[in-house]
Amino acid sequence: VQSKMHATMSPAPAVAAGQAVTRGRPRLLANRNWTMVPCARPVKPARVVRLGSFSDLSKPAGQAGSRKFFNSASSEADAARKVSVSAISEPVVSDQPRVSPSVDEDVPRNLRPSSVVPERRRRVNPAPNPVTMDKVGAVVLAGGADSNNPLTRSQARAALRFGATYRLIDFPIANCINSKVRRVFVLTQWNSHTLNQHVNSAYPPEVFGFGEQGSVDVLPSNQTVREKSWSLGSADCVRRHLQSGALKGPGQWEPEAYLILSGEALYRMDYRDMIKTHNETGADITIGVSKQRLGDVDATNLGICSVYTDDTQVYGFREKPKPDELRELAQCEKNASDLDDCHVHVNMGVYVFSSRAMKELVGVIEHIDEGTSVDFGRDIIPMAIGSNYQIHAHEHGGFWQPVRNLREWYESNLSICSPDLFRKMYAGASALIDVSKDQVFTVPRTLPPARFTGVSDCESSLISDGVVVANGCRIKDSVVGPCVVFGEDVSVERVIFNGHPEMAHIHGNDVPDVGRGSVLLGCVVQSDVLIGAGCVLTNKKGVKKAEVVDENGHGYVIENGLITILEGTVLEAGTVI
Repeated sequence: VQSKMHATMSPAPAVAAGQAVTRGRPRLLANRNWTMVPCARPVKPARVVRLGSFSDLSKPAGQAGSRKFFNSASSEADAARKVSVSAISEPVVSDQPRVSPSVDEDVPRNLRPSSVVPERRRRVNPAPNPVTMDKVGAVVLAGGADSNNPLTRSQARAALRFGATYRLIDFPIANCINSKVRRVFVLTQWNSHTLNQHVNSAYPPEVFGFGEQGSVDVLPSNQTVREKSWSLGSADCVRRHLQSGALKGPGQWEPEAYLILSGEALYRMDYRDMIKTHNETGADITIGVSKQRLGDVDATNLGICSVYTDDTQVYGFREKPKPDELRELAQCEKNASDLDDCHVHVNMGVYVFSSRAMKELVGVIEHIDEGTSVDFGRDIIPMAIGSNYQIHAHEHGGFWQPVRNLREWYESNLSICSPDLFRKMYAGASALIDVSKDQVFTVPRTLPPARFTGVSDCESSLISDGVVVANGCRIKDSVVGPCVVFGEDVSVERVIFNGHPEMAHIHGNDVPDVGRGSVLLGCVVQSDVLIGAGCVLTNKKGVKKAEVVDENGHGYVIENGLITILEGTVLEAGTVI
């Protein structure tokens, strides 16, 4: 097989430079195997890098090209002591694929007897030409469809509100601006109208500083004559824009490194530290990881990296490991008595790709069959490990939380006000909106300050501009967005109000958004909702899932026990849910 990207098939014979041959183009099939589509054209000698099949699970654990994890458990004791690995070094221009040597000597072990750490592949060598921040291009992935979240029926997940004032995408973009990244590309596709409006309004060139040449560009998904479907996975989305030339700046400026970011994760990071790790290790790919205690995270829904304990080199990766596989991935202290006390390196969805690695692993893909998807975590990173790329981890020590569903969004929001309200992993969420060191940018508003009339009780809550709280109200552990008006004697606990863009937006000055004497517990209230007097929204019966929605999309949804009042809904006085 020729090309920079390559599946587990027989190698093609060597050819002379310029010779016309029948050459293959990589295509990912629905069964997750790569094949080559013949095409005749003059070619240069190919750089051959052996890549693993996506579906071949029959190879021994640890063998390059296997979808199995490098340190996966073996059913036989002998197999646990003998691992085949590829000698990772700089890619070699060759007409034959590299042969994987066997390691017969004793292999250093992790915690369990069945855990095998492969032989170190290459010494860490600093990059001969370090990447500078002005040569980094940031690509923010704004996400795809999310059918189970009622909040994303009309907007992208990256556009969801957070902390009353911000949206999720504001945090990765703010990290870029504060880290002196001057070229930011936001890739959108699903329900992108609200997100497009927000990015265009919140990030004029002035946010980069006076005299700085910076920009935040929104790049919508596209179709071509050859590919008539929408983007199929995060890597496919980047591939299409990379091949079209959209990931370049003015004057054909081209990045020397690509910073790939999720638009749906909450954290504060200085990417200059990550670029420093990338340069000092001479890595082709650097992965941002968060070291988490297994008892604090749902690791079976995350990507887990295997990292050498004495440096940052990554030798394995597993996307959404099964519970029994976590025993092989965890790093445990000698005195650890329970698996929950062990730690794993969780993939944050933050990557630095050298320009060469991006072109050889992603840019070379020419077609993906409809119904198939290609993602960085599930597909590209395991391929890079199996094809001898140098991959290192950069550990992030602060708060990090991906927002993949309604529950995670809800708990992350409320943890700003009450860090001990939910799981221990949310401790530190309040640092997200601490602008004493670095700013978080968003759409500026000219609204009056919040106003409290009479005597009210407000505890561990976040109250935004333009909010009016009448006499006798009790607000606890809640986030109240802009311009929400409460009537008298309203009780609110663990509730998130998205708020309105302006005062008296829908109902006028004389009608409160939440009527007199209403009680709300464990709810999400979207924009332009009118709740009549005496309503009780507490889900007292503990319903886990329900939906009451009319033909106009108004009503409420209960998902995972949370009541969500949909945008534009009017609840009559005395309504009980």
